[in-house]
Formats: sequence, structure tokens, C-alpha cells
Amino acid sequence: MDGEGRPLLPPLRLAGAESADGRMMARTPRGGSRRRRAGLRRWSLIAVLAACATIGALIAPAGVRASTAAQLQRLARLDAAQIEAVVRADPARLLELANANPEETAREWPRVPKGERAQLERLLPGFVGNFDGVPYATRDRANKQVLQQRLASAQAAVVSRPSDTGNVLALAAYKAIRAAVTVKSHPARHLVEFVPGARPTAAIAIGNLDTASMITWVIPGMGTYTTDMQLWTLAAQNVWAAQRDAGAPADHAVIAWMGYVVPPVGIDAALGEYAARGAPLLTEAIRGVRAVRADRLPVLNVVAHSYGTTMAADALADSPLGIGTMVLLGSAGIEETIRDAAVLHADAVYAGEATADEEAALGRFSRVDPRNPSFGARVLAVDGDAAAGLSAVTGHAPILHSSYNDDIATPVWTVIASVKAREAAYREHLAEHGYLDRGTQSLQQVGIVTAGTRPTPGGPSGPSGTALLPELLSGAASRTGPG
Repeated sequence: MDGEGRPLLPPLRLAGAESADGRMMARTPRGGSRRRRAGLRRWSLIAVLAACATIGALIAPAGVRASTAAQLQRLARLDAAQIEAVVRADPARLLELANANPEETAREWPRVPKGERAQLERLLPGFVGNFDGVPYATRDRANKQVLQQRLASAQAAVVSRPSDTGNVLALAAYKAIRAAVTVKSHPARHLVEFVPGARPTAAIAIGNLDTASMITWVIPGMGTYTTDMQLWTLAAQNVWAAQRDAGAPADHAVIAWMGYVVPPVGIDAALGEYAARGAPLLTEAIRGVRAVRADRLPVLNVVAHSYGTTMAADALADSPLGIGTMVLLGSAGIEETIRDAAVLHADAVYAGEATADEEAALGRFSRVDPRNPSFGARVLAVDGDAAAGLSAVTGHAPILHSSYNDDIATPVWTVIASVKAREAAYREHLAEHGYLDRGTQSLQQVGIVTAGTRPTPGGPSGPSGTALLPELLSGAASRTGPG
């Protein structure tokens, strides 16, 4: 295991292909369906709970809506067998509790006696670990407990059915999540969301969400699954370091958020269904932070790539979430019903797209390019600055470089039998850069605009359609280490 987390199923080098072929199909319209609570994730959790004797359910008198604290205390008094019996008999009751407002959960959770909270964490880790409003240190412990359980069961499943592709991919995802969250790094990493299954979802926080004064979600696009959790967490670590270099508060945190199921590579990038399902999940994740930190709200930012920009824009347009800065990189497009940047309820909106990115536009067959002057986003320069020693983004990929990908002795490269062809491919790789790779103008500008610094007029806080001026970059030299 290297300092960045070694990919376990090589190659895990993210491809740039994240857009559609330009054909357009009917999309789910924005509106009430996207404002509903994140029921899909809740039902996924209920299904997991119903299948596990060690994870929980809810008992409450019929027709009575007890307080969240009272319901949690009832749960804590059950043993595993009783919990299993209740969840099988009436899973909707647990769903009702899971759908409690994060604000209510944040108020009620401390009212549950400490011993009973520990009992809930032990018997219902899958529930507690994803219960918005619960402190993140608790969620981290609970999710790691579930991850360990699922790893063991997935390993046994692969041994018994080695030809089952679903089992193999699930195991690879669990291993990647474990490697990404356990690698030694500064600041420490925490598993703040984890929903197991055929396509697991997860979120890893770099820094302490319970105390951070600034929190940034980094959201992937099409074809980026939790089998790539190590590389995506490295992308988030790069953002953390770029913010530090730009003068962010020392206690800032960044979340590698793979909390929604992304569309596969292909035509699905032109569809709105994946965004419609993902947007409520992002909304709940943000509301969860705001609820837990209500006494001292941190600055909140969102950085999204490709189809992730479509999904994140849906979430922010549906309800004000108190977002400071939103950054859209290589956008697959914003729905036409979102008329301009003001609809996103963010203090500032930025968009950047490389000249060499030939794929982002394929997702915008009938969506809006956020760089259009009429949309109102401020444009980020991402095509490099030779004078400042900053590389250009060379395609659509979010990140290409890690200590593993950049080591010619790893299987990423040794699989190429011809030494000459291998060396040529390796040289080509070293010349390529994604939007969140170290040493790029793109990453440094993301750091500047999300760090809370105030550039001079005419730069990123000036009129829409203007790029960051080179002089703004010269004072924030990039570091090469992940922090």
C-alpha cells in the first residue's frame, strides 16, 4: 500500500469517456419528484437491514408518532432477534424513522442515553452510519463496522462463486473503499456514508466534519464507481491541498462523495434519471452537515465534474442549501429548466472546460453549457499557464495521476508486453492531466475560488465570462504532496 492507496484491481486509471454519443432521450423533468426526500437510499438501507439479524428495526405503538429519541431508545432495548422480527414484519416503521428531518435527529440524538447510543451503534451500524443528523465520528465507526462485515461476506461469496461478476465487483469496491479510508494521510479520513450492495456507494471525508470551518463536496460523473474510490479520494485530497495552499482555514475538510449511482459510460449521460435519483441524496448529505453543525455552520462548497455537475445543479436548484461556491468542471450540461446561475442558490458559481476536452459537450445535446454568458457562471481558466508552471487539462478525465499510475513497474503498464510500446504509452500518460490533477491550472483555481480568499476585481469574483488572471495565481504556488 502506497501513501495514496494502491488500486486493487489494476488498472484503475480513470478513463476520460464520461459523455454520451449525442442522442437524446426523454428526461425526467425537474420539480417535486426531486424535492422528495432521499427515499431510494433509505429503502436500500431497509433492504439491507431486513436481511441482517444484527441490524435494526423500529417498535412504536400503531398510529403514534413518538419523538426520534423515544423511538431510538425503544430500538436500543431490543436484542438482535427481536430487531430482525420487527423489521421483517413492518420495515416501513424504520423507514419513517430514517426519514426524520436531519435537524430533528441532530436535536434528539444527544437525548438518547450514552449506553443506548452505543447499543444502537453495535446492533444497527448500517442504520446509524447513514442516519443524517448523527455526529460524523459515530457514523464513521458504524460504517467501518458494516464495511468489515460486508468485506467478509463478499470474500466468502467470491470463494464459493468465483465466476459471479457481481460478487467480484462488489468485493473490489469494498476493498477500494477500505484502502482509501485506512491509508495514513493528513488530515485523517473518515467513512461518513456507506451503502453496500451490487453498486456500493460511499463518502470519505478528509478532515473532521464535526469541527471543520469549511467543507467541500467533490462529486464524480459518469462511469466513476466505488471501485475507483482510492483515486477519487486522491482527487479530493488534491482539492484539500489546493485549498490549503490558497489560504483556506487550517481545519477545512473535503468529502470524496460517491453517494449516488452514476450512469455507465454511453448514452445514459444524456438522460436525467440518474441525476434525478442522485440529487435528493446530495441534498440530504448537505442538510445532514448543516444539522450537525447548526451551532457553528461551516462554509459549504461543491465541486463537481462531468455528469456530476448535472446532478449537483439539480440538487442546488431544488432548495437553498447555503452553498458558498459551486464549481462545475467539464460539465455534461445544466438542465434547460435551470435558467441561470442564480437558480443554484450559491453565492458564486464557476465553470471551467478545457479546450482539449472533446467529450463534455456530447452530454449537452439539449442542456446548457454553464460557461454561456447568459447562464452567468464565472469562467475558470484550465488550459495551463506556462509562466506559472501550471499544466493544462488535456481531456475530459478528472484525475489521471497517482503514485501507482505513475509507476511504470505496476501492472497498469507491465500488461503491455512490448517494452517500446509500454514506454511510449507511459510517456503519453505523463503528458496528460485531468481537472483535479496536481500541478494543473484547473486544480489551483478550484483551490483559490473555494478557499474563501478574495481575489482582486476583474478576477474570479468579477464579471461573468472572465477567467482568473495569472497574477492571482502567482501568490498560491502548488505543492506536489497530498498533504
